[in-house]
Amino acid sequence: MKHIWVLVLIPLCVGVKEDVDGVDDDDAPDSEAQLKCDACQVVAYKFGEAFVELKNEMKDGETPPDEDIVSVAESVCDDMWTGYGVTMVEGEERLSGPGTDYKMPAKGDDGDDGNLWSHRLQDMCDEFLGEVTDEKILYHTWASGNSLEEFLCRGEGTFAACVVDDWGPWPGGDYDDYEDVADFDYVHDEF
Repeated sequence: MKHIWVLVLIPLCVGVKEDVDGVDDDDAPDSEAQLKCDACQVVAYKFGEAFVELKNEMKDGETPPDEDIVSVAESVCDDMWTGYGVTMVEGEERLSGPGTDYKMPAKGDDGDDGNLWSHRLQDMCDEFLGEVTDEKILYHTWASGNSLEEFLCRGEGTFAACVVDDWGPWPGGDYDDYEDVADFDYVHDEF
């Protein structure tokens, strides 16, 4: 009898892809790939803004102390990240707000209230700071005239949101519970 069951079960298993460790095994492109790239560009923009402010506090030719660079880089991720949402551009969802090419739609249009995006952007920022070996690398990349967007978004691994079709899940987890809660208390969970 055992042999019959084996023969019956084999056809049931043929062609079934397994979802191992939560990794999506289908070949479908990530529907949020462009949004992840947009988000990465926003994070790079915010680091650049913070470094401009830091540099403006220094005398000409003076380099900020290391502890100031670290403090400023970390403060970027502590920002509230307000004013971001989604807008439709040529039938595609795009992130809108400061540091993007798109303005937030009028309230009641297709934009997000920003709560979801505030958390996603902040968590992406924290993810980058957790992966970069030293915060000063970000400052020195910016100060040397190299592109923070190129460094953070067009590299490899965590720093490849704009060059791969499936960068991975949003850092920080599932945000479905944030979308419908108008009075959600702001909590910053660092990695």
